[in-house]
Amino acid sequence: MRFSTLVTLLVPILASDLVQQEGDLTTEDLLFTDGQQYDPDQPFFDVEESSNVTALLGKTAILNCRVKNIGNRTVSWIRHRDIHLLTVGRFTYTSDERFSARHTAGSEDWLLMIHYLQERDAGMYECQISTTPPQSHHIHLSVVETETVIVGGPDVYINTGSRLALTCSVSMPEPPAFIFWYHDDKLVSYERTRGGVVVSTEKGVVTTSRLLVQFAETRHTGVYTCSPANSKPKSVNVHVIAGDQPAAIVHENSGLGLVATLTLPLSLTLTFLSTLLLSLLLS
Repeated sequence: MRFSTLVTLLVPILASDLVQQEGDLTTEDLLFTDGQQYDPDQPFFDVEESSNVTALLGKTAILNCRVKNIGNRTVSWIRHRDIHLLTVGRFTYTSDERFSARHTAGSEDWLLMIHYLQERDAGMYECQISTTPPQSHHIHLSVVETETVIVGGPDVYINTGSRLALTCSVSMPEPPAFIFWYHDDKLVSYERTRGGVVVSTEKGVVTTSRLLVQFAETRHTGVYTCSPANSKPKSVNVHVIAGDQPAAIVHENSGLGLVATLTLPLSLTLTFLSTLLLSLLLS
């Protein structure tokens, strides 16, 4: 009776020791990352460094998959729309030469690079670790096209001595590193003196660059080009008309819209109105 009682007391203790020896982890043994529990002896994804990507049409997209505790496993990239195996480790398994794998020994980052992006490249990509069963993390690639617009183009007419304001808007995922203005293919020289050119830029989802000439002169006539980094340039023809009473359309464009006024000599105005009235009577 005493022996059976002793066995009853020892079995739970022995069973607990046996389970512990076989590698079952306690809460203290688990690694906490981003609120998730991970076995520190098994590979797992660093999801903060393996996020979705937005890239420009025609440029290069870099998809990063960061894996910790990789051990002797490897990482593969799979395109979801056709379940196409693209890369395994540092080797590429597709005939499309735009795709390539990048990995540096000792690094936790496994990169998929897609050059000369096309619209059809957009979609879901799977980063897979060669565990049993495989572990997967999905990354979505968005392919966007930039747009550059100069408000009020393609032609702007203005009187000498008037204010010329050109506004260039650039829509792209990340603000361009720079926006250059050109006047007849020559880089605009910014002068804050009277009659000089002043440029200001506000960066954001839509980046706006404004070129301002307080007192326009005939030398300011020509083609003005807004040329952002990583986006197609856009041009506008500026016509600065000399004289106090020329027939001219004065344009001033801004992010809020376009203002236009018509200035005509009195004799031309009367002639125009007479012709218009006569045509109405005959019709």
